[in-house]
Amino acid sequence: MHQSLTTVLALCLASTAMAMPHSNLFTRQTSPDGSCGGSTGFVCASGFCCSQFGFCGTGPDFCGSSGGGGSTGTCSWAGHCAGASCSTENDCSDDLTCNNGVCGTAGSGGSTPPPPPPPPPTGGGGGITCTSKVSYSGDGSTGAGWPAQSAWASFDNLWNANVNAINGACQNNGWGVANNSPTETSQIQAAILSISASTGVDSRYVLATVMQESKGCVRVPTTQGFWANPGLMQDANGTHTCWISPGNGINPCPQSQIQGMIQDGTGGTASGSGLQQLLASLRTTGAQQVYQAARLYNSGSIPSNGDLSGPGATPSYSSDIANRLLGCVF
Repeated sequence: MHQSLTTVLALCLASTAMAMPHSNLFTRQTSPDGSCGGSTGFVCASGFCCSQFGFCGTGPDFCGSSGGGGSTGTCSWAGHCAGASCSTENDCSDDLTCNNGVCGTAGSGGSTPPPPPPPPPTGGGGGITCTSKVSYSGDGSTGAGWPAQSAWASFDNLWNANVNAINGACQNNGWGVANNSPTETSQIQAAILSISASTGVDSRYVLATVMQESKGCVRVPTTQGFWANPGLMQDANGTHTCWISPGNGINPCPQSQIQGMIQDGTGGTASGSGLQQLLASLRTTGAQQVYQAARLYNSGSIPSNGDLSGPGATPSYSSDIANRLLGCVF
């Protein structure tokens, strides 16, 4: 990968800063792919925090009392900063300074806190509404009986409903590889949230696709269709996987591979579209757009009559995605 002008300038400034006190020479860019801190030079988008593993996300694993990562993480979350071991350039983004635990502009009266950040793009929604799995058919519209986006559960509730299934997925599905470690499962969550933020794809849809395709097993086998379908989202001939051969997987699965699996399925690969491109190709909106994109992700086409359960794909695929968005676990 060639270095950008920004990267070259950052390297020059970094070498200059070795002989100078902290100043506003450091201008950190918002992460384009969910990675942050350390040598990346990136900070997280507003409302997200950098974990000790170098990925943007929300919640206590990312935004703990010392910014989620202590001395190894970026120490700013929701406009706050803390930690004596945190360097000034990592505390607050751009030209803001850390004063009494708040990121803001310096002034005679201390710092001026920034306005509250917008909520992270985890989608709205609320509690789990699934009582039993329902079979949906038709074009994915509410008029055809499909659930509206307002009926979907929140990302946090969906994650909590599925996390036990994720932790046992590798062995419960007979793949003969080790189950996820707590760290690997946490890195899946981080990758979903950060890549949702960078691509604009609803994190709930990404999670539902992960559960549909791999149940969240980081060492899921690669299947073979028109081309190889590897990884957590069984994407289109992607390059990221922690499966080696039957009963044999990379353990632990590196965070770069987990991040890459979610990126390939959401943002697409050189061989085929991801959720982002499929959503953009449709003229519909909201929940119907997601259900139709699910059909395209599974088969590449929608029948001329619009029936998402029609021939040419797994009949229940889009219906399964709808059920998972309501909180069904199966």
